[in-house]
Amino acid sequence: MRRLLAYFVLSLSLGLALPALAQVQAPVEPSQPAQPAAFAQTQNSSPMFAAPVAVPSQVTPHALALRARWVTVPGWSIASFLTAHTQLNDGWSVGMEYLYRRAGFDVVLSVDYSWLEAASGNFLGKGNTAATETHFTRFDKLSSLSFDASLIGHWNLTSWLELRVGAGLGIGYVFGNIYQITNNSGCTDENAGDSTKCYPKNVGPIEKTDSATIDRLNAAGCPGDNDTLDTPTSPCQRSTQTYPFNPRVVPVLNTLIGLRFKLQDHVYWHLDGGWRLVGFYVGGGPEFRF
Repeated sequence: MRRLLAYFVLSLSLGLALPALAQVQAPVEPSQPAQPAAFAQTQNSSPMFAAPVAVPSQVTPHALALRARWVTVPGWSIASFLTAHTQLNDGWSVGMEYLYRRAGFDVVLSVDYSWLEAASGNFLGKGNTAATETHFTRFDKLSSLSFDASLIGHWNLTSWLELRVGAGLGIGYVFGNIYQITNNSGCTDENAGDSTKCYPKNVGPIEKTDSATIDRLNAAGCPGDNDTLDTPTSPCQRSTQTYPFNPRVVPVLNTLIGLRFKLQDHVYWHLDGGWRLVGFYVGGGPEFRF
C-alpha cells in the first residue's frame, strides 16, 4: 500500500513538472515589428515590372517644310483686262520653307521654283483696236525662281488640326521667253481670240503651236529682235520684255489659307491654297519639326 502511494505521488509530480520544463526548453522566436498598414498596401499592390513613365516630346520653334503645288491662271481671272487671251492650266511649282513658330503665328521664309508654260494664242488688251493691236503670243519654257517672307497666323481647331491664314512679299527671277507678233489679217473683236482667223499674214493661220508652226514664226523674226519693227503692215516675231522692273525681276505676292494636320510630334502635313507670283495654287506637303 505504501509502495502504491509512493508511485502515485511520483507520477503526479512528473505530470506537473514536464509541461513547465517544455516551456523553458522550447526556442523562443524573436518578435516581428508591426508594419504600418499604408506600407503593406503599397508593397502588396505594386507590380513587379512597372510601366515606363511617358515623357512628352520636346521640340524647338524651328521647322522645315516641303511644298508641291498646282498653279493656274484661269481665263476669268484676266478677262477684265483682256478681250482675247489664253490661260495657264498646267503650271507646277516645288518649294522649301523654313518656319519659326510662335504662339499665334509662323514666320516663314520660302524658296520656290515654278513652271509657268501658258497656252500660246492671241492676246488683245481691253479697249484696244483688234485690227492693229491683236498679237499672237508664244510662251517658251517660261519659269521662275522666287523668294518670299510671310507671316502666317494659325488657330487650333482640334488637338490635331490648325487653320492657317497669312500673306507675304518677295522677289523672283523669270527664265524662258515670251514671243509676240502682230496679227494683220483683218481681226475684229469677234474673231480676235481665234488664231485661225486672226493671224499675221506672213505666217498664215495658226491651228496649234507645234514645231512646224514655231519654225514659221521664227522665220518671220524681227532683225536684231527689234520690237519696233513689228507693225501691222510688216509683222515680225520678237521677244517681249513685259516684266516689271525690266527685264526679268518680278515682285512676288504670296497669300495663303490652309490646314495643318498633326501626324506626330515632329511631323505635320499641310494642305494650302492661295495666290503666288502670277496665279492661284493648290498644294501641300510635309513639315518636320526639330
